[in-house]
Amino acid sequence: MTTAVVISGPPCAGKSTLAAALAGRLRWPLLAKDAYKEQVFERLGVGDRAWSRRVSLLAWDLLLAEAARWLAVGADSVLEGNFREPQRRALAALAARTGARLVEVRLTARAEVLLERYRERARRGERHPGHVDLEALPEVERELAGGTAPLTPLGEGALDWDTSDGFEAGRLLAVLERRLAT
Repeated sequence: MTTAVVISGPPCAGKSTLAAALAGRLRWPLLAKDAYKEQVFERLGVGDRAWSRRVSLLAWDLLLAEAARWLAVGADSVLEGNFREPQRRALAALAARTGARLVEVRLTARAEVLLERYRERARRGERHPGHVDLEALPEVERELAGGTAPLTPLGEGALDWDTSDGFEAGRLLAVLERRLAT
């Protein structure tokens, strides 16, 4: 059975770090929303927050289309991003069409930890400037302060992992590999 591991969660929970480590360890393709977004920025340029949000919508379309291609030919993959309800519905429909197994890892951390990580990342400017992290900061602060709404489950039950006190990638990868083996 074809498997897609879905790495989801809020900003700065460790999604990109885990997804890259897992894809490398399993030797599966990695489809990351921000990678698609950054390709668009490189081709069409950087804009304001509204532009970044429009590019995000396109990036989701590209990620889901690529996932459909991989799953249709029976190739396992790792998908990474802040999957919200529209993307979750599209991914669930895709899995139903292809018969793929979805295994979700939902990373999280305490709101104050996520905010500090986000602020530090924005200050360092380590991401592509098209993400407009400093401009997005007030929105991210409001979103994280408000808590997270329950999301539609993907697949066979999510593996929830709190990174507040550190990432422990090796331990998480071992737990995830045991889940994939079942």
